[in-house]
Amino acid sequence: MTLSSLTAEQVAALTPTVTVGNVAISSPPTVTFAISDGATSNNGIIGFGVSTQAATATLPTLSYLRFSLAKLVPGANGSPSKWVSYIVTTVPTYKSTTDKTIVSPVPRTPTADREGALVDNKNGTYTYTFARDITKAKDIVAAATLTAPSVAADLGDLTYEPALTHRLAIQVSGGGIANPVNAIYDFIPATGKAVAATDFQREVVVKAVCNECHEKLTLHGSRNETQYCVVCHTDQLKYGSANVTSTAGMFPALTETATVNATTGITSYSYAPRMSVADGVPIGDFPVMVHRIHNGGSLVKENYNLANVVFDNKGYSMLGNGQRMCIKCHDNTQAAQADNHVNKPSRLACGACHDGIDWATGKGSTLGDKAAYAAAKTQAATGTGVASTATLAATGHVGKAQSNDATCFICHAAADIKVYHRTDNITKHNPTVDPGLVHFTYAIKSAAVNSTSNDLTIVFKIDAATADANGVLGSAAPVTFKAAAAAMTAPLAGFNGGPSFQFSWAEAQDNIATPIDYNNKGVKQAQVTSMSIANLLNTTHANAANQSLSGPDTSGYYTATLKGAGTTKFPAGAKLRAVGLQGYFTQVSPAAARHAVSAVKAVTGDTARRVVVDNAKCANCHEWFEGHGGNRVSNIEICVQCHVPGMPTGGRGIADATVKAWTWTAGDYRIVKEWKTLYGFDQSTANAALKFPVTTNNFKDMIHGIHAGRDRVTPFVDARDRTPSAITLLDFRRMDFPGRLNNCETCHVAGTYSNVSASALASTYEAIDAAYAAAIAAGTATPALAKTALNTANNDDTVTSPFAAACISCHDSVAAQSHVANNGGKIMVKRSVFQTAVATPGGGESCATCHGTGKAEDVAVKHK
Repeated sequence: MTLSSLTAEQVAALTPTVTVGNVAISSPPTVTFAISDGATSNNGIIGFGVSTQAATATLPTLSYLRFSLAKLVPGANGSPSKWVSYIVTTVPTYKSTTDKTIVSPVPRTPTADREGALVDNKNGTYTYTFARDITKAKDIVAAATLTAPSVAADLGDLTYEPALTHRLAIQVSGGGIANPVNAIYDFIPATGKAVAATDFQREVVVKAVCNECHEKLTLHGSRNETQYCVVCHTDQLKYGSANVTSTAGMFPALTETATVNATTGITSYSYAPRMSVADGVPIGDFPVMVHRIHNGGSLVKENYNLANVVFDNKGYSMLGNGQRMCIKCHDNTQAAQADNHVNKPSRLACGACHDGIDWATGKGSTLGDKAAYAAAKTQAATGTGVASTATLAATGHVGKAQSNDATCFICHAAADIKVYHRTDNITKHNPTVDPGLVHFTYAIKSAAVNSTSNDLTIVFKIDAATADANGVLGSAAPVTFKAAAAAMTAPLAGFNGGPSFQFSWAEAQDNIATPIDYNNKGVKQAQVTSMSIANLLNTTHANAANQSLSGPDTSGYYTATLKGAGTTKFPAGAKLRAVGLQGYFTQVSPAAARHAVSAVKAVTGDTARRVVVDNAKCANCHEWFEGHGGNRVSNIEICVQCHVPGMPTGGRGIADATVKAWTWTAGDYRIVKEWKTLYGFDQSTANAALKFPVTTNNFKDMIHGIHAGRDRVTPFVDARDRTPSAITLLDFRRMDFPGRLNNCETCHVAGTYSNVSASALASTYEAIDAAYAAAIAAGTATPALAKTALNTANNDDTVTSPFAAACISCHDSVAAQSHVANNGGKIMVKRSVFQTAVATPGGGESCATCHGTGKAEDVAVKHK
C-alpha cells in the first residue's frame, strides 16, 4: 500500500500499526520499524517521507513521523522514579537560507526528533537515524552559555545510561490521518532486549482507564497515549521559565480574554499571565499537571495558568470530591505500578493535589483549610464584590518539614492512605467506607393500580449492610421499620429522615393523546407527587386514613398502599405511570448521610417509559451521579420523573426581598457579575429576578446543553429557585466535556437516538400564562406573576418541538437553528403554535426524513 495512492478519505480512515524491530544507540540512535494499515491483512504502508521546506533556514523535517527517547531514572531517598528526556537540544540549523553555516545546537525543553534521516525500504519497513546524538546531549547542555531562568541543572542528569530502562516513542500523524498513533517501545540499550514484566518500569496509569471518561484522549492534535505524554511532560519543563510565587494561596490575578469565532460563533477563553513553574514546581510535569487539573477547584491555591488551562477553574465530574478515589485512574488490574500511589508516597505525588503545603518548612494550608475558607468566602449582598473577612488558615504539614521522601511511609502507610481517600459511600472505585457506616440498597418488586378503586400498592424492600472495622461491608439484610406512630419522622432506628416514593405519569397534552414523556399534568411546576416512608407510618398524617404500610414478609418486602380515595394517587386515566424510591437515611452514629442508588418501577400493565441512556455509561465519568444533594442517585430513570418536558427554570419567580438579601458564594458572585453585563441582572433593582436567564429543565435539553459546555454558541445557563435554602446558579460557558462530544453513545443506548416519536412532548423554556403575558406587554411584570405561571401549561409558554430540542441543545448556531426551523422544527415558539403544528397532518417536524435510522444523514452514523 502506497500512501500517495490513497484518497483523502482512505488516509483519514487509516488506523496505522507501528512495530519496532530494533533500536541501536551508537552515534546517533537508529531505529528500524514497520508501519502497516492495521487491517486483518496487515498491509505494509510505504511512502512516509520528508516535507519540502526549500525556502526555509531549517533542515527538512518529517511530515508524518516524530521520535522521542527518554530514560527512566530510579528515585533516591524514597522519591519516585522519573522519565528524563534526551531530546532537550535543538538540532543544527543553517544560519540563513543563503548562508549554510551550521548553527550549533542549544538547550531547550523536551521535544521530539523529526529532522533526522528516514529510509523507506519500500516494503512497509523503515530505518530512521536521529538528527540528535543523545550520547552528546549532556555535553551540549554543559557547554552552553546560559542565563537564568535557563539553568542547565533544570534539564536533569542527561548522562546516557544504557543499563536503565529507555523508552522510544514514535508518533504517526498529520497529512490527513484522522487516527494518529503513538507507538511505545520500552527497552534496555545495554542488552537490546525489550522490557519485560520483571524489569524496572513505571506504569502507574494506562490510556484505557483515562478513556473511560475521555473516550479518545488526544492532546496537541495527535498525542493520545499517556506513555508518550510522560516523556515530554517531565520536570525538565522548568527549564527557561521563571518561578511564579503565590501569596496567601493566590498567584497573580489572571486576565481573561474572550474570543468569538467568526465562523462558528463559539467563544473561547485565554488567560494571562501564563506560568510554567509555580512556587518552585514545574506544573507541566505529568503527575503534577494531571493531579492538579483533576483536583480543580479543590486545590488550595488559585490562578494557576498552564497554557490557558486554569487548574483551579476546573471541576471534576466524580461524586463527593471523587478525585480522592485514586483507583479510578490508578487501576492495578491494568497498570503494573498502579499501587505506587499507596506504596510509595512522595512529596511530588501527594503535593500535586495537596498543593498548599510547603514541604521545605512544613507550613502552608491543607485541603481542609481551603474547604473551610471556601465555605466562608462569600461576597457582600450589595453586589460590591467586597469579600468576607475569612482568611486561609495555615495548619501546615503534621510531620513538619520534609526534606526528602524517605520517611513518608512511616506516617502514611499504604492502608492508611486508602483510608484518607475514602469517600462516603460504597461505589466501584470506593470499595470501603468508615467502620460502622451502613450501606442501603433499594428495590421495588412491583407497583400495581386497581383499575376500579385506583388504589396503588407498592411492594418494596430496603437492604442494609454494615461496614466492619476495616470498612468492608458485611452481609446485607432487609431493614425492619418502626411501628406506626403519631408524628413519625424517622422510620428506622438509628437514623434520621429516610427515602420517599415519587410518582410520575403522562396524560394527553398539546393534541398528543398518549405522550411518550412523563408530564405529571396537574401538578405545580410539572413536578412529581411524593410520599415518604415516614409519612406512611405517621398516624397523624393528613392522608393517614387512606394509606398504610404492612410487612415485612419472609423475604423482607413491605407493601405500601395508597388508596384512590386519598390525596396521593395517580390521576384517573393516566398512562406511563411509574413509582420511584429516592432520598436517603442519615445515620446518627457514626454521623453521615447514607446515599443510595434510586429505584424506579413502572406500574404493572403500563408501558414503561423508554430508556435511552445507559446508567453504566454515566458512571464512567460520574461514578455515582448524585442530584439534589444526594436524593437522586445514579439512575437516569429517577431524574426524568421530575425533569419532564413541561418543567422550565423557576428563577424569575424569586421575590425581590429574597434576591436583595441574598449573599452569593464566591463562585456565584463571579456568575452574577457576568450576568449583569450579559442579561442586565442587578439584585439591587426592582423585579430583579426577571432578568435571570430562562431555559428548560427537561432532562434531554438540560443534559445535552450542560455537556456541550463551551462548544455551544450560547452555553447552558440556569437560575433555579431553591429558596429558602438556595438560589442555584448554573453557567457552563467555560466547561470542557472530557470525551468526544460528537459521540452520542458516550451516554446513549445504541439505536435509541436517531428518531424522536411523534408522541414526544415539546420542551418548555419559559412559563407564561395570560396574566403574565399581559403584564410583560404592559411593562408591569413581576416575579410573583412569573412564579404563578409555572403552575400550569399555558398557550403562551415558550416551547421548542422535541426533535429540534434534542439537536439545538448542542447545535445552537444561527445556521443550525435555521436549518431545523426550515424543516418543521419549532424553536422558541408559543405553545399554541406547537399545538397547531401537531394537530395539522404533515405540519410537524420532518427531521427524521434525512436524519432518521437508515437515512442519508442518520444521526447515529454522523455522530460516531
